[in-house]
Formats: sequence, C-alpha cells, structure tokens
Amino acid sequence: MIEAAILCMALNIYHEGAKNEPVEGLFAIGQVVLNRAQRNPEKVCDVVFAPRQFSWTNRPPIVEPGRPWDNALSVARLSFHMQDFTGGADHYHAAYVNPYWRKDMTLVGQWGNHAFYRKKK
Repeated sequence: MIEAAILCMALNIYHEGAKNEPVEGLFAIGQVVLNRAQRNPEKVCDVVFAPRQFSWTNRPPIVEPGRPWDNALSVARLSFHMQDFTGGADHYHAAYVNPYWRKDMTLVGQWGNHAFYRKKK
C-alpha cells in the first residue's frame, strides 16, 4: 500500500511542479496531499485522484524519465517521514493566479511558486 501511495504522491508532485518548483515547494505539495489524507497512506491515491482537485488528473499522467521524475519520487518517499511544516495547509495555487476559494481560507505561507492555505477555523 505504501508503494502505491508513494507513486500517487509522486505523480502529483511531478505534474504540479517538479519541472519548475524549488524543492521546498515540492515538499509543501506533498504535505498538502498528506494533510488531506489525514496523514494516512491508504487515502493518498483517493486524495490525488478525487474529482476536480488537481487539474493534471483530467488527462493521462504521462511521465518523462529524468531528473524531475526522480526528484518527485524522492520527495514523495521522504514526505511520509517528515513532520508537516506547512501549518496544516490543505490547498494551494500557483502564485500568479487568484482563485475564488482563497477568500475563505487562511494563507499559511508561500513555498516556491505556490501559495498555501488551510481552512479557516
């Protein structure tokens, strides 16, 4: 089960930023997935492939061998062994967009090219 969770998380990290995101941004993306999955590896694939959560899942997940994929796999593996440094972030968006849902969220930080949020308490 953990290998499937690592693969699902790596696919998300790869498609959400592995080609242009600094490593701290990749780890933050991984933490969002884990926070949504309540840190349960058995829920990670369900989180990643939930309808309308990550736009890349609307097309076939093509992966090109090379450094971005290797980095995504490494970050995914390590993410399961680290504490959440995002303050409970469960949403993010590219820093250059302003999605409608952010007004209902608390900004917890920006890592790399993404802004990270959690639900308001």
